[in-house]
Amino acid sequence: MITIPLLRPVFIFTVVMSTIGTLQLLDEPFILTHGGPNSATMTITLYLYEQGFKFFDFGYASAIAYVLVLITALVSWIQMKLVGDIEE
Repeated sequence: MITIPLLRPVFIFTVVMSTIGTLQLLDEPFILTHGGPNSATMTITLYLYEQGFKFFDFGYASAIAYVLVLITALVSWIQMKLVGDIEE
């Protein structure tokens, strides 16, 4: 019989990977709306892509990418601390 405490590592993994996937969303808004009317469906990765490859501002796009990596790491760490017991 599977109990909830045994599912904790799977739950933590699923939540963290879903959050990371959400922060990296690019394909759907780009293909469907290109950011939508008045930037309604603009995601951070679509904004990064536009800054780098549409406006050729690679420095700013690189800074966005670094901040996105830091935000992703911070949110993942917070989720693991709140939900799971991290062995240190």
